Amino acid sequence: MRLCAVPQIEDRFVCIATNNQVVLASLLSSYFCEKDVYFPVFEFPSIDTPYSASSDFGKDGYFGRVLGDRAAHKINNALARIQPKVILLLGLTETEQGYLRALLPSKMLTVINGIEEIRRLLPFEQPHDSIACRPSQIIEGLLHAKFSRKSLIVDGSAPLLSPKHLHAGGGILVIENGGNVDDVSAINYAFAVNADVVLVPSIERQEIRDLPRIIDAWSKDNSHHAYNKVKRTISKRLRGIDFPRYSFATFFTRGFPYGLIIQNVIPCSHVLKELDCGVFIVDNLVEEHDPMTFDSALLFSPQLFPIEETDEILKILDNNSFTVKALLGKDATVTHLSNYGGFYPFDIMHICAHGGETNGYFVIQQFTDRNGVEHTFEFYEVVGFTPTDGEMVQVMRKAIFKAFDGFPWMSKPLKSFPHYVFEDMIKALKSNRHGVTRKATDYPIALSCHIQCHDSIHQGTFQSLAGYGHPVVFNNTCSSSHELAVSFIHAGARSYIGTLWSIGNDTANLAATAFYRETVQHGNLLSAFDAMNDAIRNKKYQHVYIFWGLHFSSLPKPSRKSDAKLLKALANSYSSLLEKIKTTPDPEVKHNTIPIAKFVAMEIAENFSKEQLDKIRDLAFPAVEDSERTSPAITEDHFSRGITEIEVTSEGRFR
Repeated sequence: MRLCAVPQIEDRFVCIATNNQVVLASLLSSYFCEKDVYFPVFEFPSIDTPYSASSDFGKDGYFGRVLGDRAAHKINNALARIQPKVILLLGLTETEQGYLRALLPSKMLTVINGIEEIRRLLPFEQPHDSIACRPSQIIEGLLHAKFSRKSLIVDGSAPLLSPKHLHAGGGILVIENGGNVDDVSAINYAFAVNADVVLVPSIERQEIRDLPRIIDAWSKDNSHHAYNKVKRTISKRLRGIDFPRYSFATFFTRGFPYGLIIQNVIPCSHVLKELDCGVFIVDNLVEEHDPMTFDSALLFSPQLFPIEETDEILKILDNNSFTVKALLGKDATVTHLSNYGGFYPFDIMHICAHGGETNGYFVIQQFTDRNGVEHTFEFYEVVGFTPTDGEMVQVMRKAIFKAFDGFPWMSKPLKSFPHYVFEDMIKALKSNRHGVTRKATDYPIALSCHIQCHDSIHQGTFQSLAGYGHPVVFNNTCSSSHELAVSFIHAGARSYIGTLWSIGNDTANLAATAFYRETVQHGNLLSAFDAMNDAIRNKKYQHVYIFWGLHFSSLPKPSRKSDAKLLKALANSYSSLLEKIKTTPDPEVKHNTIPIAKFVAMEIAENFSKEQLDKIRDLAFPAVEDSERTSPAITEDHFSRGITEIEVTSEGRFR
């Protein structure tokens, strides 16, 4: 596969903006038009909850603080790898700035509220010519300004611009244009890799809610009417694109499987617009230029199948100098997947298990808000159980909201409710004591993605992966894209491979083996993904896999067999966790950090000799200031987006 060079990252300036400042972010980006250089733009959520060092669940604005804190930590971690000279805050309110100022050096921050301030600030020669666009076409304007190397201006009377820029680039990017900051990041990336660009209409979350069930039904009935409707919708967006002339295609999407629709006629990757595209792009670029590798792999399988790929993959990785942590059979527990997945340093994780949607409960709950008004909300609930020390069992609940006071979840009428109503709803959900009717379902619940473990189910909710690394994840279970892709990428995965529907065991074995053999031989992940697709001969499962990532991403092979990097990373992690326990003012953070520190300490004690520990003693304890900023302290459960209806599906003996 013909690939372009990996772009460099602009490190003189970076910018952080909310979607309210997409125009300013676009105007600024138009000035950065150096060839093969990516200008980083990060999206910060619009929030009105002030920053607090405490994550007290009982306080109003808790989820606003969670949202702001997570975004600030992710951006901070990306900036720590870039080391920019100046960080531009584009029109952020003082409340929003508070989350970033708690982490970033004040001397590096510059608040910008207008384009004239930008012009005065930039030290380099700026484009002499300009291109005008209407306010409603700000992303189209940035697209044409970047590739013509002109500055962008906004003019309500400007002529309409084409949603395409085709200049015979080596690859093509298809971007769902919502007029947001993530679209600015996508255009900056397209320019940096010199790819052709086609902007297509944005989609709403509701449009892809039913996709997992539609695709699953189609996999059993290739004439399924709902799938054909989706296919027509996607094909219409791609009309006129001559994909075979390109070496790769990347789709920036909220969830449409474009590669499936065009049958992966060329190597296809996808970027998830559910998350901050700016962070995702930077994480991938940094890992190519300055990889933070551990020379290790994590292999997870409760060994539910008589024949599976785990032995062969273990052999391939081991023969190519990876240190492999194999959690197999009885060791493949919920607790081990959480601990090793979240806090054990690894470059690649492979999961072999049953997956897809599962059963649970339909719940109707009533509550009275702080002003005495009664409300009713409906949701689906999936429950997992994890044995802990002694006779205690940890219960993990995932709530998938369906309706509130008779209105579908996320519908427009709900926007008129005061914020405090939903704060009170979440508190009522946590208490779960009164006014609750719960009925078991006998069908898989939509969006109830899970990974089957030896002792229970894991719902794929991670706050971090690989000790805050950016690994490659191959989740070789049924229907393992969709919501699980969101969870793993949100936690830090830079590339994620999942399945779009239920996959047969033989095909899963063949595909995974082909992927790893190609990866260790040539390194490039999309090339390996393409070879894996070519290896699938069963027509029922052709194009069942989807690749979330960027076309140039690779998996570096260790130069020699050694666990030195692994030990150093564990020791640094342990030091950071101890400092967090010692210094955090938040009792909840301290309570949740202690078992993680115990896990890391046990892993070190049981797997490394005294002689090895002596060698890294002086390197194992970094400065407190550096380590403290790398570990988000949010540990509350995720609550998934809602759904409007359920389709009953059945599965045979699949993963």
